[in-house]
Amino acid sequence: MAADNELRLLSRAVRDRDIQPLLRRGVQDMWFNSEENRAVWRFLRTHHDKYDEVATAVTVKDNFPNYRLLQVDDSVDYLLDQLVAFRRRQETIRLVQDASEIIASGGDAESAIHVLSSGVERLSEEGVSPEFDLDLTSDPLSRFEQYLEVKNRPEGLLGLPTGFPTIDKATAGLQPGNLCTVIAPPKTGKSTLVMQIAIAIHEQGKIPMLQSFEMSNREQQYRYDAMRAGVSHTRLTRGQLTVDEADKYRRMLKRTGAMSNPFLLTDSVSGMTVSSLAAKVNTVRPDVLIVDGVYLMIDEQSGEQNTPQALTNITRSLKRLAQKAEIPVIISTQVLLWKMKKNTVSADAIGYSSSFYQDSDQILGLQRPEDPEDPLRILKIVASRNCGYAETDLIWDWETGQFEEDSIV
Repeated sequence: MAADNELRLLSRAVRDRDIQPLLRRGVQDMWFNSEENRAVWRFLRTHHDKYDEVATAVTVKDNFPNYRLLQVDDSVDYLLDQLVAFRRRQETIRLVQDASEIIASGGDAESAIHVLSSGVERLSEEGVSPEFDLDLTSDPLSRFEQYLEVKNRPEGLLGLPTGFPTIDKATAGLQPGNLCTVIAPPKTGKSTLVMQIAIAIHEQGKIPMLQSFEMSNREQQYRYDAMRAGVSHTRLTRGQLTVDEADKYRRMLKRTGAMSNPFLLTDSVSGMTVSSLAAKVNTVRPDVLIVDGVYLMIDEQSGEQNTPQALTNITRSLKRLAQKAEIPVIISTQVLLWKMKKNTVSADAIGYSSSFYQDSDQILGLQRPEDPEDPLRILKIVASRNCGYAETDLIWDWETGQFEEDSIV
């Protein structure tokens, strides 16, 4: 029955010479159980990308001589619903079996629950066309209330602050549904930058959720403490704070403990995929999700890591997550040194996939000055859908825990 429905769906798409409904529903190769149907779907997508048209029945026959297209009366929407429903049934059975195997092999219940919850989250999104349509004639006066709300916000920001005034003024803040990508060469300070942004958001009474694939939560904790207290990171980690620093550290911890809004460092081992992150977001309900080292995530569709297709799938899924959860999502990734021109960070230097540029609403670039002895960093807006270029120098001092705009410049 499944293969018959797949054949009918593809036949209808070829007869109509229209695969847009399938593309809008996010149909993937793996959704087709029949290898032959899977191959035909892959061919239709490739042909469409190359020639900007859907292959005719004659062209399909030329490439698949034994493939028999049918005359179909059912609508594409009905056939798509059948395809999605069958896949969900099969995947649900597989999820239950995987969870049962974890328990049977001596695994803990939390691991089994995680497999089920992340799988259900992924399946709930598959085949659904999120609608973001807006009727501008519906309750238009509410938009004046929104205007007044923005007017009365500090600095007039539309979204959450990054903590860097020059960048905030240009972008109007990190806005719900937006994907912001932070890029930098290796060892330049991406993790430190996103931590500082998270701290700035937390100071506004919001809840940041930070997932790092580049360092452990223990390492992140030390960085957070040093940056928030304004003490030496080295002396903190080695138990050698000065008397004044120890006093500052103690006062910071006391102040942090009195805050009602959590600052969440999540476990990277259980959050390697977008679905598992989405499950955590649904549970925690943070005001911002920050993913440090997104190129280390695993793509659920291909099972791959750090390949062009894997990164494309991941960035698209994170963009959808931002829109669905109505929060900003910040991700970080590396630029390739050999792609940089004159030591300058640009969107062209991002490694392995153009999807970062395509899916991001803002791209922030972090780089070192040309003088290797200069302790500053340069933070700039590399690309943005909503604003122009902006650049600022940052104080970058682990000795004092300062990572902020240089007011002298």
